[in-house]
Amino acid sequence: MTASLPRLVRHGDSIRVHAFILVGCLFYVVITAWLLQSTYDIAGGVLVAHLLALPTVPLVLRIIRSESDRRVRSIIVGGLAFKFFGTLARFAMVFSVYGGGDAFVYDRVGGALAEGFRNGNFTLDSTQQLVGTGFIEILTGVIYTLTGPTRLGGFLVYSWLGYLGLCLLYCAFRLAVPRGDRRRYAALIFFLPSMAFWPSSIGKEAWMTLVLGMTAYGVAQLVSRRRGAVLWLAGGIAGSAVVRPHIAITLVVALGVAYLFTGARRPSFAAPIAKVAGLLTLLVVFGLVLSTVESKFKLEDGAGVEEVFERTRQQTSAYDGSSFQAVGARSPADLPLAAFSVLFRPLPFEASNLQALAASLEGTLLLFLFVRHWRKLGNLMPRRRAPYLAFVSVYSLLFVIAFSNFGNFGLLARQRVQVFPFILGLLAVSRERREPEMDLGAASHAPVGRAPSRAAAVARAGGA
Repeated sequence: MTASLPRLVRHGDSIRVHAFILVGCLFYVVITAWLLQSTYDIAGGVLVAHLLALPTVPLVLRIIRSESDRRVRSIIVGGLAFKFFGTLARFAMVFSVYGGGDAFVYDRVGGALAEGFRNGNFTLDSTQQLVGTGFIEILTGVIYTLTGPTRLGGFLVYSWLGYLGLCLLYCAFRLAVPRGDRRRYAALIFFLPSMAFWPSSIGKEAWMTLVLGMTAYGVAQLVSRRRGAVLWLAGGIAGSAVVRPHIAITLVVALGVAYLFTGARRPSFAAPIAKVAGLLTLLVVFGLVLSTVESKFKLEDGAGVEEVFERTRQQTSAYDGSSFQAVGARSPADLPLAAFSVLFRPLPFEASNLQALAASLEGTLLLFLFVRHWRKLGNLMPRRRAPYLAFVSVYSLLFVIAFSNFGNFGLLARQRVQVFPFILGLLAVSRERREPEMDLGAASHAPVGRAPSRAAAVARAGGA
């Protein structure tokens, strides 16, 4: 009687689990059937969500199977669900609260382009730009050609691209910093509200998250001396250049610094020649991207960097509601205050609306984490020659300098999702694990999560 009690308890638990799954499936079927009766804006989004699940499930399974930490597996899967709810929140805010915005324009122009694409007309309007806003409009048109003009579906596709970028950023960190705190980094990038909210709509942020992830993964492969780095880097830098060329030039400079610190795969007589050839290639890429930046910001008339910064300050401060006096980084002495303004403001007492209040709470949390671990951040200085860390640091520094002239909290909160994945990596590196790296070949045959036996620990101590 007593021996059978645990079996009955387990049997009861199994019944409750199966009942919960059954209720969940019924709820899913009812909600899906109800949404399919709506307009194509919503019904098309439901269909797109199911189509996106086809490549997403194998991708997530491949990532989590290569991860030995069970908690990280849960974080990656939970991050996908969190991203989905962030997409719904962003969709509701854009079309229910604000009644439009940039996403509304992309949707309208993309729908018109898609109609022409489906009819075999691929001619673009003479005013259609290929860099910046025009690229997102064309990309939206291509997406709508495949899915039909569905706003919710467009949001889900762009959010999916952003999630791919987050996965690439995590894989880059895991590859380049194998002894870092992967659990902390995964939790920060997948569950930081800004990363789930802003890059989840039809717009530039989702695309930039994807290409930043591609670039970071390419850098990680480069510093780890693996093949395929050039393809990832080319795709990431080109993808950023067609949307935000100033970010692309920042990536090229940071990549150049990281490349200087990268050693050769095999020291030989040809290694210095290959290093010089690589640097010359980066200089050519730098020149090409710089010409794109000059064209976008119209610097041909002789306007200097100071004029561009001043123009940026005036344009961003013109927005109502969340404007503030920007702190431009004109000298090294301005960098601490500029970094504080770009990364952590607004503070709670500076918030003028609910959206700003949410951004201020997130910024305060990040500020607390950096203050708490500032001593550990100082321990990174001896590792300054680490190539990936050099890439992250230089990119973050240049980002702070460029965006310190933004005088609007709303725009700044949206733009800094382009630097958060790199800044958050510093918090994870600062908590680097000290145990020796595990042999992945031997680890694949050991049960996941099982601690070493006491006998093994005593044997190792005796051997030492």
